[in-house]
Amino acid sequence: MVSHYVFGFSSLRMFCKRFNTPLSYFNTFRLQHQLVEKKFENCEYPPIIDMSPDGQRRHQRQLWYDSIKAMPTVEEKLYELAVQQRLKLKKYLLYSVPPSYNGIYFQRYITRSLLIEGLPDKINQINVENELSQIKDDLNKIVTNYYYNPWENEEKPLSHYLNEEKAGAKLLEQLICQCYKKLAPRNEHILESTKYPRLSSFWWHSGFESEKDKLFEKNLCFMFKDSPAFAIRIKKPLSPILEMNDPLCATAEVPDYHYHPRVFGFPSIRGSSVASVPGFWPGDPNEFPLLQVLSSHRLQTLLQKIDHYNLKQIENSAGLMTSFGYLNAVATYQGFSPFHDITYPFVTQTILTNGQDFTFFVYQLNTIAFHEDVDNKDCRNLCWASEKLRLFDTIEDGQLKGINEDVYRLLLRFLLNTPEVKDGLILKPYLGVDTRTEEEVTNMRYFLRKMYSGARAHDAYKEEIPDWVRIYKNHPDAPLSPYVKLQ
Repeated sequence: MVSHYVFGFSSLRMFCKRFNTPLSYFNTFRLQHQLVEKKFENCEYPPIIDMSPDGQRRHQRQLWYDSIKAMPTVEEKLYELAVQQRLKLKKYLLYSVPPSYNGIYFQRYITRSLLIEGLPDKINQINVENELSQIKDDLNKIVTNYYYNPWENEEKPLSHYLNEEKAGAKLLEQLICQCYKKLAPRNEHILESTKYPRLSSFWWHSGFESEKDKLFEKNLCFMFKDSPAFAIRIKKPLSPILEMNDPLCATAEVPDYHYHPRVFGFPSIRGSSVASVPGFWPGDPNEFPLLQVLSSHRLQTLLQKIDHYNLKQIENSAGLMTSFGYLNAVATYQGFSPFHDITYPFVTQTILTNGQDFTFFVYQLNTIAFHEDVDNKDCRNLCWASEKLRLFDTIEDGQLKGINEDVYRLLLRFLLNTPEVKDGLILKPYLGVDTRTEEEVTNMRYFLRKMYSGARAHDAYKEEIPDWVRIYKNHPDAPLSPYVKLQ
């Protein structure tokens, strides 16, 4: 009713007389308001909250996001994300190779990745000619000895080696070990590398339809699981190929493939917790990726289902999907999450091979926030893929025929791609000082690993311990080893 009055002096007197309000009341209020304006000229007011039902629910979610951001440790963030999810949340599982051929385009959509033919100039310009001249003879011997054994009664055909499980991964591991012997004394970062096979990560992606406009139907949860042949990690991150403010990162066209994942046959699960494991647990000093290796035998599960396909498209999708899943998990171990986007790019290198044919990938992660609450839609992830290179044509009487040294060059360039941290760059902007007691740290690690492994309580740690450690290191007669940590 008050809002209908225009408060001139005469109108104000009539209002005061009608409602028995003294005129001095308004003078006092006016003077107090002027005093506040003079005293607090730059005062900060709380944000305006949309009081509609959707606005209030969004505000409550934002309070939860802020509470995760304020947590000082990675384990607390991951534990909160895992236990506070909607009961029986449906999660769609993704692997490096999709269950259907059209799924390769869907994978680019849900990772918002642009595929670029050809490796970036930054990699191609690394000079490795001196290293190649010193090591190529040794690498040729390794390849020859791998495929040719003069002591065997019957020589196995080349296809026998190319079609076996993890084909090429064993050969590439031997080649990299030989490179270590030659390159490690002059490249300190190679000495810091380690390897571990398990990868898993999760994120939410918006853009899906919902009949009743439900948030959990419009923003689906995806989980990536895979186990590459091996991965090499280092202590510092690789330098980005492009800066995040580069026009390509903001304007690259990503296929709009917002069909439901059921259409492409992606399986879904309930009851298990979302997990993020980039091959190690939080606290490991080697927490940034240098290189991971995939074996081409994993492509056979899809190739056996279809008759007409573009093999290069499937290989590119495998390298792209695995690289994103790996870097997404690495980013969460730096304190980021699906609701708190990364502040600097993450880069990894991937090799897909069967032992004879090699494809090299370089992937730059620029964003992991795809939920509609936090998605600004102005950032793209980039994946560079080389052409398929054949290392050799054939082996006759223990001699390599048609050797392609470009494969060795790219392998050396990947290994010699040194890490770099810019001055002033904060690698963990959302992490703080861990104030937990030792008991709290132990309990948190126990429950987090039990949740990730899905094992019973007394078997939680065993799921993450290699068999040879359980057999030899846990034996009562085994000597103490300072190099094996069971927790």
